[in-house]
Amino acid sequence: METFDGFMFSKLHLIGSKSEGPVYFLQSFDYRENIVIKQTHPWKEDPNLQKFLAKKVTIEGQVTQRGIAYKQVMPYKPSRKAPKGKTLELALKTGEDVLWINKMPPGPHPPKYMDLTLLVKWPYRSIWTGTCPSSQIYEFTIEHDGKIIWRWSDDKMFLQVMQPVCIPGGDFQKFNEIWKVNPDDIESEGIYTARGLFIASGQEASKEFEIKFAH
Repeated sequence: METFDGFMFSKLHLIGSKSEGPVYFLQSFDYRENIVIKQTHPWKEDPNLQKFLAKKVTIEGQVTQRGIAYKQVMPYKPSRKAPKGKTLELALKTGEDVLWINKMPPGPHPPKYMDLTLLVKWPYRSIWTGTCPSSQIYEFTIEHDGKIIWRWSDDKMFLQVMQPVCIPGGDFQKFNEIWKVNPDDIESEGIYTARGLFIASGQEASKEFEIKFAH
């Protein structure tokens, strides 16, 4: 049994024929649409689905080649937790494994740039839902010797409103930002750590990389 959340609506099907009748759809929160298979004749309304038209719903059922075969339809439950023992999968990618910094000759130096990508995946045939306390969904930091030397959000402003977050099952969702590195702010070579936080779930991914000076 699987669970699906979304918005229920219908369209008129086979217009002008003897089988003219409603077809029901579930629009998931990532805007994809799936047919919900009704349990009546093609020309009849399905009372179990009809009463939920233009409403957010939670459906329990199975995905088939024809659409979602429902067992139960109920009002949407936004506080529903993920299945026990199942969590999002996170990974972090950096644009470089070794970042070369040119500090010669002495004086101001042009900035370097490193890509940071937080990958978030819900590996199930359903939709993960969560909430952020503001419009900020993720955070990136760079650490060295246990100290944060850069935080992505430090020069950003976010709306102070509850932000719903949905991750559909399937491929990784990517969140990309760039670390603008001022060579004059890097004091030493060594191993640095990039961290990516997915605020909606409180989960974190990290990756180490090396900074070397070009002499």
